[in-house]
Amino acid sequence: MRIENLYLAGLGNYVPEPFPAHQAVAEGRYDEQDWKNGGWSGAAVAGNISAPEMAVIAANQALARSGHTSDDIALLLHASVGDQGPDGWSPHHYILRHTVGGTIPAMEVRQGCNGVLASMELAHGYLTGGPGRVAALVTGADNFGVQRFDRWRYASGTNISRGSIIGDAATAVVLSTRDGFARVKAMSSASLPELEQMNRPDGPLFPPALTFDRPVDVASRLTDFTRRFPEAAVAAKKSLAEARTELALRTIADAGITPADVARSTHVFSGGEGYIRSVLQPIGIDPSRGMLELGRGLGHLSVSDHLVALTHLVKSHQVGPGDHVLMISNGVGVSLAAAVVEVTALPAWATGAPDELKETV
Repeated sequence: MRIENLYLAGLGNYVPEPFPAHQAVAEGRYDEQDWKNGGWSGAAVAGNISAPEMAVIAANQALARSGHTSDDIALLLHASVGDQGPDGWSPHHYILRHTVGGTIPAMEVRQGCNGVLASMELAHGYLTGGPGRVAALVTGADNFGVQRFDRWRYASGTNISRGSIIGDAATAVVLSTRDGFARVKAMSSASLPELEQMNRPDGPLFPPALTFDRPVDVASRLTDFTRRFPEAAVAAKKSLAEARTELALRTIADAGITPADVARSTHVFSGGEGYIRSVLQPIGIDPSRGMLELGRGLGHLSVSDHLVALTHLVKSHQVGPGDHVLMISNGVGVSLAAAVVEVTALPAWATGAPDELKETV
């Protein structure tokens, strides 16, 4: 879908220091063969700060960079994958309270790793759906340092081409109908609901399984699905790849450009080039335009991969005015999302000497 009059006015991130993968191997946390096969060099580990608290830090940074006041914000959307706090609590209203305040709608989006991209598309619909709506704040955050989640082994033994370890992070973006350093030219999303079974454990859905005393084991769900339905597993991988490519090409066309015009692409972070090649080459984009080196040092950051990557590209001057960035993603469900943004100016926070992303950027 072609987008008119929507801009990225401010970005904010909270990315803690990575824990070295080789140290995790030495301490017995990370399987050595998985490390050698995966290519990961570290995972960002947040410690005892909660995901909503990280989101507040990222959001206030994005707001400070955006040129907008709190009164301009008409909507807050918060995306996440993991636990955010106590059961029955509303993390998005906590974030609202500690950022812009007021009485605007605040909502939580659960769309897997696509949460932030999906929230951006939803925010666009809200901003254009009524008069006087100037800007929206989108946040995303997760801290996987909980007992039931093993960041080093949650996908161990699966045959997904990128392997996976998971890092902690928070991101935020202020979307504006006025102006910004980048223009959103197109966004699209899609679903493959027939593939939801890949992430659903075998057994009844009710009563819901109590998992707080057991680790989250994504690997066993995927391997069990492949064992029980080998032909369906092959077909699922093929249909996912084809749908992702089609969505990316359609979004690029909606933006009025070609794959050759894409300067860089953000994607789900990967430790090795194989996954990035499988995503970008069918679109007609060289894998070197992906985010291999940044991502492999941080781990997969759930909902935060894309905005962390975009911040890094802008701040390190790897993209500049006139450059187009494709954001392409898929998440559990299976959901897919894509966006094309054009950098129109270097923001003030990126006009100093280029530097590397280390923590809060």
